Amino acid sequence: MKYKIESAESKLNIFIKSKAEEREALLSNFELCQKGQCNCPTDEYKKLQSLNISSLDDELILNLESKPNQVFDINEIKKCLDFTSSKLKKD
Repeated sequence: MKYKIESAESKLNIFIKSKAEEREALLSNFELCQKGQCNCPTDEYKKLQSLNISSLDDELILNLESKPNQVFDINEIKKCLDFTSSKLKKD
């Protein structure tokens, strides 16, 4: 899994390239974050106002919007993505 993060004010766009066999597990993990049940080693999900997930060919696109007066820490988001990626390798 490879990813790229673009930041703009209260929003983050994350573009994730993954193998087809990883996609279902990734979607399951990100859907937990959507529900506020994230199990990443960070509290960034508490800043999350909304998370929209879309798919295009071999890429997942996550659009995150923070709650008012909250700013995502990109380093913490990277920790979450790396954690999610490491879980894929164990399964």
